[in-house]
Amino acid sequence: MIGLVQNKILQLAMFREHKYIMNNLAIVDTFAKIDSIMSEYKNKNWRVAYSGGSDSDTVMWLFRYCGYEPHGVFYNTGLEYAATLNHINWMRDQNFEIETIKVKYSIPTSQKKYGHPFISKFVSDMLSRLQRHDFDFYRDGSKSFDELFQLYPKCKSALRWWTDTHKGRSNNISWNKNLKEFLIEYGLPFRVSEKCCDGAKKLPIKKYTKINDIDLMILGIRKAEGGKRSSTYKNCFIPKNTYTYSMYFPLFWWKKEDKISFDIEVGVKHSACYSEYGLERTGCAGCPFGVNFELELESAYKFEPKLYKGIKSIFNDSYEWTRKYKQYQKEKKESLLINDLPMFNNIDAI
Repeated sequence: MIGLVQNKILQLAMFREHKYIMNNLAIVDTFAKIDSIMSEYKNKNWRVAYSGGSDSDTVMWLFRYCGYEPHGVFYNTGLEYAATLNHINWMRDQNFEIETIKVKYSIPTSQKKYGHPFISKFVSDMLSRLQRHDFDFYRDGSKSFDELFQLYPKCKSALRWWTDTHKGRSNNISWNKNLKEFLIEYGLPFRVSEKCCDGAKKLPIKKYTKINDIDLMILGIRKAEGGKRSSTYKNCFIPKNTYTYSMYFPLFWWKKEDKISFDIEVGVKHSACYSEYGLERTGCAGCPFGVNFELELESAYKFEPKLYKGIKSIFNDSYEWTRKYKQYQKEKKESLLINDLPMFNNIDAI
């Protein structure tokens, strides 16, 4: 750990060098917040959840920039890009401490145990609940909430989602356009689940934090990214409550341009997944929950063909039915556009 006086001298030197950073209120506020939090936790057990991805890279360099040496924890899901693993080794060469944790269940094993991912984690969770109660999409799909609640009394939340009676648009099935109609017409020939990451990430994290008596976990979550994960949290710091440790998201209030500016000025290097493959995210390679999984498949096919064969085999059903749903959406949209044409609106007058 750098001595306090030496640390502040180095910080001042870096601040003078990086004038843009010091004029960016979001970044400067983060510096102050980090010092505030670390005044309590620097002598306790704290870790950075390090994925080898862009945001977690920035977190590691941000803490070093502020004078702290972060201890990263990498959870190897078994579906990692070789570029990610190579980058982690490069980060270790820069004297970052990064510990690798093994999975409890691999992604293929998790799929067999729980079910296949489909559309998003939230959608998969709702569908999984319906399937567990033997919900019949074709027979019961068009019924009202009250009718369905009589048939499936232990499935209230998922029925609210299905019938668009939850508060908040994103909590209802209509958030995914035409999904309800698609499922009523085609159903799903496989078991769905959002838990494919449980054995690869959640359970190992839970075990690791318990064994190592972790007080604080630091994650690279940014609210501007959107999605359920960022919308779950309302602030950048979560004190011990439902978890056995506190959580801190130093990039939480950063916009994309804030992160890009910091990375450029400090010289943060990211893996080849970003600089060569053209990806915008990394994680489980080819994850069907990713909106750009087709791009990931193309990149894996081009740069890591062995990995491509593996993820295509593992997620084939998810890919096939996601494509089928998207094609259904496209056809519905085209049908509406055709019906909106004046010549079709006035066809009775012909």
